[in-house]
Amino acid sequence: MEKLSAVYFKHVKRVFLHVAELLIPSNVAKRNFVSWATFPRFNVKLDTSKYNKTINVAFCFNEGYISFALIAISSLLENSPGCKYDIYCVSDITKKSQTKILEYIYGRYSNGKIIFLKPNKDYDHARSSWWPNAIWWRCMLPKLLPDTVERIIYADVDVLFVRDLREANELKMGTDLLAGCFDSPAYINSGFLVMNIAQMRKENKYSEMVSWAENNDSGLPDQDMLNNVCRGRIKPMSRKFNVIVAAGYSFLKTMDAKMYRELRRPVMLHYAEHIKPWDPKIKRFLTFDMYRKFYNTVKNNY
Repeated sequence: MEKLSAVYFKHVKRVFLHVAELLIPSNVAKRNFVSWATFPRFNVKLDTSKYNKTINVAFCFNEGYISFALIAISSLLENSPGCKYDIYCVSDITKKSQTKILEYIYGRYSNGKIIFLKPNKDYDHARSSWWPNAIWWRCMLPKLLPDTVERIIYADVDVLFVRDLREANELKMGTDLLAGCFDSPAYINSGFLVMNIAQMRKENKYSEMVSWAENNDSGLPDQDMLNNVCRGRIKPMSRKFNVIVAAGYSFLKTMDAKMYRELRRPVMLHYAEHIKPWDPKIKRFLTFDMYRKFYNTVKNNY
């Protein structure tokens, strides 16, 4: 059975997806097909057992991304009934917006503490191509975080958490600087990271990161910088921690049965590509329905 399953995922499904996609003329219909085909109905049973450590998590966002941050934070807290979090928000939003965020989160959840951090100016001379300077905010974490924080789990805000982060928090890092999901054998996606803050500080990697940012041009500046500065010191993580929903369709065409089984229990869904769950033209599919629940609550209450 295992061999038959492997053959199916390596050959049959790949051919089916390629052919079907080519035969769909409408862009809207194509987006719906990709949404349907990307991931199956997965196991959503939560771990309700108590986890005794506080998990440090970080998000970075400006005024325009507050609603996405609220969705990410809300989904994390709601789907982590046994965990507590210190949630560090690197942001330049107004005090009024900070107060509204605190009221929204604390009015609904008791397992998360929100701490706001103001971005510094260390990356003001970084080469950002056409990207806003805010892309560097996550790279400031080794300097912005309190000395007591030795590890941080970072996530983009265009995400939905469907499970808690206790497994990521228990990851053995040793002297590795980062842990993340590899898009290729030598390159990670930086939308979900475990950052070994203590080791970065010990080796003064922060100044090396800033220097690289100021002296190198690239298409994905912050992600390329992290991959280059930390090369050889990045621990691989299961793709279940960073399931890129639309782009995931690409690796679905080539994934094997082992990866498929992993993705049956995802931790975080990442809507980084062109297919968005808030797009009204996308029909009702599991991952989009889950996102829209939080999206509509934020839209109607924030």
